[in-house]
Order: sequence, then structure tokens, then C-alpha cells
Amino acid sequence: MPSSIHKTTYPGISPLRPELSTKGKNALITGGGSGIGASIAKSFAKSGITNLALLGRTGKTLLASKAELEKLYPQTKVWTYTVDISDAESTRYALDAYAKAVNGKIDILVANAGYMPKKERITVADPDDWWSGFEINTKGNFNLLRAFDPLASPGARVIHVSSRSTYMEFLEGFSAYRASKLAAYKLFSWYANENPDKVVHQFDPGFVFDTGMTGPFEALIKEQGIVGDDIELASDFAVWLTSDEANFLSGRFVECTWDIEEIKAAKEELKASWNKWTIGLLD
Repeated sequence: MPSSIHKTTYPGISPLRPELSTKGKNALITGGGSGIGASIAKSFAKSGITNLALLGRTGKTLLASKAELEKLYPQTKVWTYTVDISDAESTRYALDAYAKAVNGKIDILVANAGYMPKKERITVADPDDWWSGFEINTKGNFNLLRAFDPLASPGARVIHVSSRSTYMEFLEGFSAYRASKLAAYKLFSWYANENPDKVVHQFDPGFVFDTGMTGPFEALIKEQGIVGDDIELASDFAVWLTSDEANFLSGRFVECTWDIEEIKAAKEELKASWNKWTIGLLD
């Protein structure tokens, strides 16, 4: 496992590197109106993405993100779709509309949308709120993959913004979020194995404060002296994952804080082990 840890972005994952150019590509990001999703959109725009679709539940934030992106990066055409991915029909409609609008296929899918249920013990949690984690984090991504698959270009890239919470030690009150994110991890793992023609990555975006996802445990993190990670580290890392340099990581789980040179140095070791950098039973 890489020992060099980054807290901010660095030259190796800069979207301005010619090797990471996405010019001529069509990308789609869920949860793209704010937080990490909006930052990922900006990193793709920096890398020259030609067409970019932003999906989310709040039209106002999507339009604000679109306006900023098209002002700063006029070479990128931005499309917005107000969608709740837990609804299969509207998700399929949005992806079909985008593919038709760009007169082509979708080259890059970033599954970033997520929901953090209220922090409660299982015995006192509201059942509807608790289950909402699965409706969005798991079923929503199931709907997304099913809508995306027939529209995917050959060798399409799929990026799932996962969470280190899927393997961290027990933390009271987080059963809904962690269980639903672990289920989502397994969902994308299955998709990767069932679709070897595609490149499927899962990564943890680090501790990025003030995004709505870290709120319930942000105070605890700060009490422990943990310094948050820069949001551009996660978003630039996502762009790097779509490059040919990262193809060998398909089906694996990685941390955006890991140094990419150390990641690349593990290529042969990963070839020899089907379950290295995956989440499962430890001996």
C-alpha cells in the first residue's frame, strides 16, 4: 500500500497534463451541482472535456455550476438534468436525452451522488430515512449503471466516488450510510467483473469538509486532529483515473490521497493478486 500521502493536488494528477486530456469526450457526473461533484466537473473542464452533463436533484445549483463552468471554460458544453437517480425512469430519460444531444455515446460516467442518513443507532433510527441511504447510494447507482450501459462508448470509463467508511472501524450511528455504501461498492465490483470491456474504478475522496457528507462526524474528525483534504485532490484524481495510466486499476479500490507513482509501481503486484486493493475478508 502506498506510503506517500497527499493532502492537496500535485503535478502528477494535474488536469492540464496533455496525457490526461479529455478533449473530444462526453462525460456525465451525478451529484454534479455542488461539493465534490461540482469540483470534479471543474477538473474535467480544465482537462478539455468537450461535453459534460451534470445530474442532481436541485436545478438551481446545477444551473449555477453550469454558468460558472461555461464562463471559465468556454470550450466545454455543459448540460444539466434535474434527476433523482432513485427513480429509474427519469434516470434513463436523462441519460438518453444527453446521449442524443451530443449525438454520440457516453465516454465517462462519474457516479458521485450520495445521501448521508441521519446519525442514529439502529434501534431508534427512522426507518424511512435509514432506508433512503440504500435508495440513493445503492439502488440509485443500480439505476444509473443500467441506464448508462447501452449508451457507453467502447472502453468507457466508470468512476464510483466511494468511501473509506466501507472498511473503517465501527462508528456508532452510521449503519445506514456505511451499509449502503458497502453495498454500492459491491455493486460496482460486480459491474466491473461482468463488463471487462469497460474500465471501472472506485475511490475514496478523502476527508473533504463542508460538502454535506462529512457533517455528522466532522467535529469528531477535528477533535482527533485530522486535517481535511483539499477538494481539488479528489477531483483531479478522478480525472487521472480516466486516463490510460490508470487502466490497470480497473476493479480495484484506491484512495485519492495515495501517490500515483507508488500506485503505478504496484502494477505487477496487482496483476498477481485478484483481491489486492479490494474490500473483503482478511485472513
